[in-house]
Amino acid sequence: MNAIWRRVLLGLMGSVSATALSAASAPKEEVIEAPATKIEKKEEILAPRTGVQTLFDLDLRRWPEERFYENLTAQIDALSKTHGVEGKAVMMDIAEIYMGQMMVYEAGSVLGGFEGIEPQLESRLQALRHAQSLLDGYPVEDFETSPLFASTRVDRSFWAALQGIASGDARLLADNLEAGLLGLMHQTRPVAHTILPILTEAMVEIGADVHATQALRLLNEFPDLTDAPMGYFLRGRAQQMRGNQSSALAAYFEAAKGWDRYAARARLSLSEMALRDGGRGALLAARDVLEHGKDSWKGDFLEVQLMRTLAEVLVKNQDDVEALKTYGTIMLRFPGTAAAEEAEVQASVELKAVYDAGEAGDLSLATWLSLHYQLVPAFRYYDAFPGFVERVGDYLYDNGGTSMAAEEYQRTLDLLRDLRVHYPEKADLDREFSVRLKKVRALERGGQLEEAKFLLMSMDGSSDAMKREDVNRLRASVYAKLGDSEALLRTHVSKPSPVNLRNLAQALWAKKDWTEAIVFYDRLWSEFPGHFDADDATYLLIAAHRAGRADVTVRIINYFPNLTQSEGWMNLAQSFQSEPPSLMPLTKDGADQRIHRLQKSLENMKMSDL
Repeated sequence: MNAIWRRVLLGLMGSVSATALSAASAPKEEVIEAPATKIEKKEEILAPRTGVQTLFDLDLRRWPEERFYENLTAQIDALSKTHGVEGKAVMMDIAEIYMGQMMVYEAGSVLGGFEGIEPQLESRLQALRHAQSLLDGYPVEDFETSPLFASTRVDRSFWAALQGIASGDARLLADNLEAGLLGLMHQTRPVAHTILPILTEAMVEIGADVHATQALRLLNEFPDLTDAPMGYFLRGRAQQMRGNQSSALAAYFEAAKGWDRYAARARLSLSEMALRDGGRGALLAARDVLEHGKDSWKGDFLEVQLMRTLAEVLVKNQDDVEALKTYGTIMLRFPGTAAAEEAEVQASVELKAVYDAGEAGDLSLATWLSLHYQLVPAFRYYDAFPGFVERVGDYLYDNGGTSMAAEEYQRTLDLLRDLRVHYPEKADLDREFSVRLKKVRALERGGQLEEAKFLLMSMDGSSDAMKREDVNRLRASVYAKLGDSEALLRTHVSKPSPVNLRNLAQALWAKKDWTEAIVFYDRLWSEFPGHFDADDATYLLIAAHRAGRADVTVRIINYFPNLTQSEGWMNLAQSFQSEPPSLMPLTKDGADQRIHRLQKSLENMKMSDL
């Protein structure tokens, strides 16, 4: 076995330095000899000797990676002087140079420009395209026929191992993993830097302990990897696979201090170990680790898994509110996915419990509102959430919190609008209209009349008679409270309420339109007798007196005992039936009688509490 690994490390002299020899074949504590002094290379561009058969279809070591700029500029210069088959060959050289630097996207861009190819270049183009796909993590169709898998290639197992990883072919991977690692000697250092961790993890996962140990030692040749979250994670995973839980935890905690993908994976592994352990301390540690780095990795299945695991850990820690917020975040970040659907099922139950408890008084209003405000950001696009917000507004309105109710109704409108904009199929204009009316009522009841008036002006229910009626009723009420008699009288209500009839009658009375005031007071009296009170009767009595309607006066006086038992009221009403003493001719007795009548009326008003 040592002989094999010496071959690997000797072959990687161009990509991984000779320091790896002692790292792979001897304990790390051994003294490592200093590397030989580096000899300055010549300026001319030469294809280096690889020490093995030249791989003409694809040979990433054809171009020294430390001379990338010189190699690339030379080929670009050559491209300007060639055409036809030679020009296409130069383009392939450029793609190969990019690939040797692991500039996979750039290589793919070059290779994507070929349309039709001469037979003598077909095999090389296919090899380059397949290599670009595999280095980018994508499998190759019909890999068995690929030039990269030809029996004459000494690195065929390297490419086969990448194919096994990309396609999930465990058998292909297992058959080629050891030899695939040997194939690293034929790749450049940038390629080895990227692929070695991938092969190392594959060895760990399939349980190839001996090879995994050797690969981890080889990883030490890259300090930026071995001392980074990647290195700690791979060592932690290897220890976990061997059952060394304490060593695995120590390595994972080190990896979790970082902010890259491997740090996120370490947090996930720590949490999964904590959930299996089930202990309070383990779960609290898992929560801390997950919350510390939950914003460090975004946008793929790993974030979803981290969020789902965090929710599970929070539930185990009995932190239901934070778990609920996490479910909402999953729904917000990954709509339409299975994870979001699962989170919605959990969230719908928990949301109902929270808002039912708030309405029932099981939670104090301060606690309920605090929870509510925390939930709003996570559930803003959940189509059932506006209903929960509206319930908060209704509760506040019913309990006198009109200003806060208006704010919750506005929040409901904002959520409904966002749903309408982002998900047109979920638009509910009738509901938006209903919530606006609720907001107007809250504003009116709270005395915010100008705001209520402004909102009513923006509401157009002209196409729907019922909506128009609701809007006009509210407009009439707001105009009346603002003292805007002209606007009130212009506002038509088909089926006025008692309040509306009273407001119209008072507006007409104030304008001294006694005849019309009588009409509306009469309607209030006849249509809503239970709402017709002594104040209304007094105004009607005065209007009837001013209009000379003795019939109305008599009718009101006869009805007064049904409204009040006040002697003052009764005397005041009766006074409207007597004629005042004649003013002319002016006599002392006539003047005394008028003064006495006035004094008596004032006494009656005092007794009636007017």
